[in-house]
Amino acid sequence: MTAVSTSTSTIVGALACQRNSYLKTFKTTVVSSYEFVPPPTAKDKQNKNKKSKEPELPKEVQYAVELHDTILFPEGGGQPFDTGSIILPDEKSITVKSVLRDKLKALHLTDSPIEPGTEVTLKLDWSRRIDLMQQHTGQHLLSAVFDTYNLETLSWSMGDLINYIELPEKVNEEIVNEVNIKVNNLILENVPIHVVTPDEHGEEIDVSHIPDDYDLSKGIIRIVKIGELDSNPCCGTHLSSTSQIQAISLLHQTSVRGGHSRLYFICGSRVYQYLRKQNELLKDVSGNQLSCQIDEVSEKVALLNSNYRKALSRESSLLKEIANVEAVKLFNKFKNNQLVDYVYRNDNNPEYLTLIQKEITTLINGDKSKDVNLSDKHTLILINGDYPSGTGGMVKILGPKAEEIQVELKQRLSNIKGGGKGSSFQAKISKYEKGEIESVLNYLDTFRD
Repeated sequence: MTAVSTSTSTIVGALACQRNSYLKTFKTTVVSSYEFVPPPTAKDKQNKNKKSKEPELPKEVQYAVELHDTILFPEGGGQPFDTGSIILPDEKSITVKSVLRDKLKALHLTDSPIEPGTEVTLKLDWSRRIDLMQQHTGQHLLSAVFDTYNLETLSWSMGDLINYIELPEKVNEEIVNEVNIKVNNLILENVPIHVVTPDEHGEEIDVSHIPDDYDLSKGIIRIVKIGELDSNPCCGTHLSSTSQIQAISLLHQTSVRGGHSRLYFICGSRVYQYLRKQNELLKDVSGNQLSCQIDEVSEKVALLNSNYRKALSRESSLLKEIANVEAVKLFNKFKNNQLVDYVYRNDNNPEYLTLIQKEITTLINGDKSKDVNLSDKHTLILINGDYPSGTGGMVKILGPKAEEIQVELKQRLSNIKGGGKGSSFQAKISKYEKGEIESVLNYLDTFRD
């Protein structure tokens, strides 16, 4: 269906959803409907001249439906798009999968075209809308309070559950807690929120964050005001008072580029959703993993952590003792004219092989006879890993036969990468194929005959 226009549509900035964010149904008329071709992404442009060997998958056909007016908000201002449905005169329902802004127009993406001129009824997914408004208005309030600490919000992102604002520095936890109390007190105060135009605002406004493709000469600038606390240009839908945010919970911070910090937060119904999710997690850990009450989890974990560190220490000591025993055996074999020998361990942890190398080096350096020499007389191969684990391993060769043996190993191992010079060779095996480790060990056994 080609684009046929029956009238003009309401511009983004004056949409019904922006004039009244609480409309759940709305009667309107289809202005145009046509097959939607998404603009090329950066990746598409990079791959334009590349020929792919794989056949192209059939593309999903979508239609852009332009309405005279809409209660479905197009993505913008950090707020995701609304979803809902278009009800035709015959009661057929067409799902609106997303709403995009094309300059001053709102485009509703659907799987079906709709004849221009058709009178339709829009139905909004209200549960999604109220959640998005709670997060968006909550962010405005949170940023306004941080402004009083001279901490400007550089950017923000709304997630499926958790959001974040980016601040110019990591914020002291005392201030985070203080801000958390202040924003929730402002929620309790039921501060009114309303939208004005620049003329009504009467003060200079910052339009630097308005998208470049939004024509300010034809469009409308909306300023969202939270009482006397905050005024910001914003195209999104907002609550009518702070009390409707319900609650804000500040969670944690992560450091990002340039010394900035991302402070994560949740608002509204997400607070109890998050709390419920965390409680279920604690119930699982306390009941099924630790066999204790929820309020005993911290103590139990601390005890387990202490025991774990002790176990690691014991394991490290035992591993060193075993490595010493193995190193002594190797050393004695070399003393008794064994020229080549190897140590194999089926896990891929390099610690054991490293300990053996250290232990035998200590024995060689402490031997006054100098009978054992891993430079030009004796050769030691250290290798680990196995096929079933799929994690590969490593190999290290020390001694005059390093070059000869590495050539043979490279023929038997498909995924070996490494190098060395003269009497030293070290490599990683990213993965053993079936039968490869057995082939290598059979080869190394020939040196023991």
